[in-house]
Amino acid sequence: MAMTPAAKTYMRRMLVIFTLYTVLLFGAVWTDNTFELAQPVRIILSLLPVLPVIACIGAIIAFVRAMDEVQARIVLESALIGAIIVAIASFTYGMMRGVTDWPAIYEVWYFPAFIGVTGVAKFFVKRRYQ
Repeated sequence: MAMTPAAKTYMRRMLVIFTLYTVLLFGAVWTDNTFELAQPVRIILSLLPVLPVIACIGAIIAFVRAMDEVQARIVLESALIGAIIVAIASFTYGMMRGVTDWPAIYEVWYFPAFIGVTGVAKFFVKRRYQ
């Protein structure tokens, strides 16, 4: 199956965005580990990789808007399922941490968990529309 022009544009944008993300992330970590920096500079450095993530959201929205109605519904339903599952799981884990000695989960893992669960959900949602 050939990629649509919208899919090609999306793939190019995501390649640029994730390249920028990788450069900013590793550059920020390297800079922080190499130099003795003031706290405000460290905060700015730690936030730099968030900028490509915001651009990623914009690229995803533009791609979904270019999809036909069924494709868009599959993507949006999958994202809703992913958000609900990760929200319930994190809430449940947080409640359990209140009564157990379970370790904390570093917040940086919530977004990748959402992306992963959304991808799995998309597999099942897509089958429902075939």
